[in-house]
Amino acid sequence: ALMQEKPFNDVNGSGKHNNWSIGTEDGIMLLHPAKVNKATGNDTAFAVIMSAIIAAVNEHGDLMRMAIASPGNDFRLGACEAPPAIVSTY
Repeated sequence: ALMQEKPFNDVNGSGKHNNWSIGTEDGIMLLHPAKVNKATGNDTAFAVIMSAIIAAVNEHGDLMRMAIASPGNDFRLGACEAPPAIVSTY
């Protein structure tokens, strides 16, 4: 994860984002629908996995927030560029 603050206002670039993935010890990427469906033979497996991740983020969002909250993160560039108070999935 790149944890470098975006240096200039109104310039797209290196804002703080934390992208992650999750996989099995066999190398199956659990956030890749086609690979999950192929490995499980179940077309609903990815939906179940994604639902579980979203439920976990919803349940433990306060812990995630505590891990990233700081004045430097919360108020950089007026808190308008990828503010850490917003957690999204897609």
